[in-house]
Amino acid sequence: MRFLTFTLLLATLSLSTYATQYKKTVKLRIQSQNGNLDEATVYFDQAINPNYVYQEDAQEVLSGVAGVPVIYTVTADNYRCSINGIGTLSNTEVVPVGIVVDITGSYNLTAALLDNFDPTSIITLEDRNTGRFIDLRTNFYPVVLDSGAAPEGRFFIHASYPSSNSKTVAGCANNDAELQISSDTSVTWDSYELFDAFNNSVGAFNNVNTTVTFTGLAEGDYFLLRTYGAYSTTEEFHIDGNYIAANVGASATQVSTLENISFSANAINANHFAWDFGDGTLIIGVAHPDLAYYEPGVYTVNLHASNDHGCTDNAQIEIIVSQSVSTGIYEEAKNEIAIAAQNKTVTVNMNGLANAQAHLQIYNLIGQSVYNASIITDRTTALLDEQPTGYYLVSVKNNDKVSTKRIFIGK
Repeated sequence: MRFLTFTLLLATLSLSTYATQYKKTVKLRIQSQNGNLDEATVYFDQAINPNYVYQEDAQEVLSGVAGVPVIYTVTADNYRCSINGIGTLSNTEVVPVGIVVDITGSYNLTAALLDNFDPTSIITLEDRNTGRFIDLRTNFYPVVLDSGAAPEGRFFIHASYPSSNSKTVAGCANNDAELQISSDTSVTWDSYELFDAFNNSVGAFNNVNTTVTFTGLAEGDYFLLRTYGAYSTTEEFHIDGNYIAANVGASATQVSTLENISFSANAINANHFAWDFGDGTLIIGVAHPDLAYYEPGVYTVNLHASNDHGCTDNAQIEIIVSQSVSTGIYEEAKNEIAIAAQNKTVTVNMNGLANAQAHLQIYNLIGQSVYNASIITDRTTALLDEQPTGYYLVSVKNNDKVSTKRIFIGK
């Protein structure tokens, strides 16, 4: 017996050394009432031949010790093995089990190492004499065995392959995503129930042995609870969405005239932005513009956010502007970009902040570009002699930030 034990141990170590990440193992055990026991191993791994191969399998050797039961499994080509390798678990697998006892009596059949299987694989022991299927994850099987019974043809191990899933993306209404679960049809699960991140049930199926689809899902996190008798397992999913949820942020909502305000488009899933600042100023294509108002009043700022999937959303914020008390000369804060206009000359003072990609662009209020140039000095002057009198938007891009100011050019 010492020699036999050493041989099996060596084979087990060898299989472990060359095992891949796909290896899944069942260790079957039979134990008599007086404590005598035997074990057999079945493993599933890629590139393993289901027929007997001495590098992959170990043949069963009867101990010959009175009162010690023997358990083994049978290869596809009918070899009795204490270690039996089978290919990747990508289909339902049924493995014959052989048992030899020399004493009629009660025995317990159990399994170990099942945690290394995917949680959605069900491992059962079939007893064809009684028609029972025992879930080996949660149960052992007490059975009376006859010493004169045939060793094979009664017990079989069933291993189901893992479930798979596919999902769609929630659209603009954020209520039309689908989650499809495909499972091994040889197993009937008692129930599938899907919950959202707040533990609210959003769908359920009973007696599942085919593909099921959960519909009407919004973007978010979900978990699926599967039950099979006393066994249960959960799986987490995330549904992506294309919908847009827009909100407007502002550095201040009560300001004085000529006081700069930094706006931000806080919009989920958006990549296109159009702003209407309520004073005739329109800015398109900028997520975080800056603006100063020239006249006191109450202005409603409207943001229209959209994306490449055709989804849109609008958001507003109210800005209260009071008349500033000043000498009429507006000085930009230290270390801020200063934009000023006198007659038809626009001056941009970068105050030492310019980088190599700094750029100046001036638009009229219908969005047409009337001036476009790189900023190569700390102080840049743009002449708009050919442009009519009126309001213009001056946009300075620097360090991935865009500062926009509305100015008036006279005669």
